[in-house]
Amino acid sequence: MIRLLALLVLIPALAWAGVEDSDEAVLLVAHPRMDDPNFSETVVLVTFPQDSGPMGVVLNRPIGATLGELFDQDPAVRERQDMVHAGGPVQPDGLLFIFRSAEHPVKALPVVDDIYLSADGKLFDVLVKKTEEAPSQRFYAGYAGWAEGQLDAEVQRGDWYVLPMDVDVLYGMSEESMWETLFVRATSKFAAAARSGNSR
Repeated sequence: MIRLLALLVLIPALAWAGVEDSDEAVLLVAHPRMDDPNFSETVVLVTFPQDSGPMGVVLNRPIGATLGELFDQDPAVRERQDMVHAGGPVQPDGLLFIFRSAEHPVKALPVVDDIYLSADGKLFDVLVKKTEEAPSQRFYAGYAGWAEGQLDAEVQRGDWYVLPMDVDVLYGMSEESMWETLFVRATSKFAAAARSGNSR
């Protein structure tokens, strides 16, 4: 048991140093020992803007309010029943959103395939009227952000497991079981990698 616990602590650091060098969005899965209440048992989608440090949104923390409830004075929005999530501790009064688009909007960060992340108000005004696209839209109050080198340090310290972006996590996975499901996936993956490395 002690050997297994040691492996769970060391695997993130050994396997994922240099995550900030990635050009593609990733999923962070909080280690069970994560002591920051903002991120305990969270799954965070992280993108890597060219002009700033990593940023993203927590995927599995609904705030218990819908988009329509937050914008009840806006006729174009107040009927929307989309659940809003606590995206992170930075600018919790701001709103970010994930959506699909055939073209890359100017003020949006690519996530994967045709999926983007943005906080642009004008883009929000356009998208929120497309109620037929609601199933592919997600909304977040605030975001998570890191200074250059900070996320790498956290991964090396063992705070996070890192997984490739998976569209099914966004659109097909229960939020209630998301962290546990991806934690099992991450530890299984890295344990297999460690065994493979030890066999060489």
